Amino acid sequence: MSQLLKTVASFRDLPLAELAKSKLESEGIPCFLADKNLIGINWLYSFALGGVRLQVRKDDAEIAEKILNEDFSSELDSLDDQFPKLQSDELCSKCGSSNISVVNTTRKAGALSLLLNLPLNLFRKRYKCTECGHIMKK
Repeated sequence: MSQLLKTVASFRDLPLAELAKSKLESEGIPCFLADKNLIGINWLYSFALGGVRLQVRKDDAEIAEKILNEDFSSELDSLDDQFPKLQSDELCSKCGSSNISVVNTTRKAGALSLLLNLPLNLFRKRYKCTECGHIMKK
């Protein structure tokens, strides 16, 4: 049976192999993942066995390699039009950076509230710029 099949790609990880297999199957090419179960049990065997091998019939090998080697990176440029740019409130007011993280003050406010025995309303979200360290309230 191995004389009828040809390995068109080899993958270290099972999810990538499954993704390539589904791509070929969506194009109507029947395929098989060799050593899928063994590497699924212990992925360290992947190096010893040469990875999960994606195999197709010899007649379909050339078409399968062509499909797997297609490059769609030029289509990523058109995605910039579909997604809006960052709003000014999503940028740091001091340096203009978009690297902003949420500062969680809920635990500190809760502990202070218990300590003072007063209901404090300090649960507002605060944002910290990872570039300059500026803390913003929004």
